[in-house]
Amino acid sequence: MRPSIVPVIRGHPSHRKAIHICGKPRWMFILIFSAVSCILWITSCGLLTVLWAFAIGLLATILHASFRTPNLKARLKTFREEFRAVWRNYSEL
Repeated sequence: MRPSIVPVIRGHPSHRKAIHICGKPRWMFILIFSAVSCILWITSCGLLTVLWAFAIGLLATILHASFRTPNLKARLKTFREEFRAVWRNYSEL
């Protein structure tokens, strides 16, 4: 739906065009649906699930960072050179 008619001064509307849903401003629907979503989230124990997922994700990130080698690119280059050396030995047979 379109909002109510706003007077135009010197060819420009007095304010930018607002989005209306069923004749009401968009922010009102965002507020209502956000409140309903939060209520359903808390009552359905979804909050606990999200907190567990957040904790597992944080733990996985910390573990990955602690086991990560500082110079992975150099290790891959060394592995590539070793593989080529072994491959040359096989091709000579």
